[in-house]
Amino acid sequence: MHDEESYRRRRRVVGFIVQSTHELQVPPIVKYSALCLFTDRFYSSISRKGLDKVHWLLDPISESNLQLFALASIWISSKIHSSPPLSFKTLKSLGDKSGDKLLCRSYC
Repeated sequence: MHDEESYRRRRRVVGFIVQSTHELQVPPIVKYSALCLFTDRFYSSISRKGLDKVHWLLDPISESNLQLFALASIWISSKIHSSPPLSFKTLKSLGDKSGDKLLCRSYC
């Protein structure tokens, strides 16, 4: 059951990354490296510890927190591969569309 829930959560967040990069019309290399950064580096590190455990960076591990880190992965990838990189305001608009309460404040 735990593995199945983890798989579904990962699939939804990966879908969020694909949809977000499509809406942002970023080059394929940005999409690919954002997916790799999120799934290979970030998500694999928290899934090894277990999604039911307390994580120092994500407390609790929720889908909105994972979407926030997915957007950060897209932003980092765009800084590496795009000129000019995506602005935080652009990424914030995607978070606002998804109903993410973490991004409702104006950080720009």
